[in-house]
Amino acid sequence: MEWSRNEFVINDDPASVDVDFVESMLRTSYWAPRRERSVIESTLHTSVPFSAFHGDRQVGFARVVSDNLTFAWIADVIVDPDYRGKGIGKWLMECIMEHPAVAMTSQQLLRTDDAHEFYAQFGFNVSECMARKPGG
Repeated sequence: MEWSRNEFVINDDPASVDVDFVESMLRTSYWAPRRERSVIESTLHTSVPFSAFHGDRQVGFARVVSDNLTFAWIADVIVDPDYRGKGIGKWLMECIMEHPAVAMTSQQLLRTDDAHEFYAQFGFNVSECMARKPGG
């Protein structure tokens, strides 16, 4: 799928993802600063990636892991600092929420350190969740 707004485009095409961009943005995040590139690349094949572009430059990214029927886990929502405050993150979430892999599911995301109000506008509530890490 593809969405256009002014000079920006968002798509869900794994082939369009600029892995260098995603890796560099995740390096600056608090949740995935040490995620290996091979893992980042693998996640693109096991989830629905959403890429935001300004012309040919990728400026935002998010991904969804879903069974397309009952659940969708939204992850790695991030926007280039030069493009924050322009509504790109909100538009990414709007595109995600209307996507067929998400629209009819129960959506989840892990607790965020700094974006509770942002996600609340999409109906998310702050809650604790149980998690188990591999080997744990």
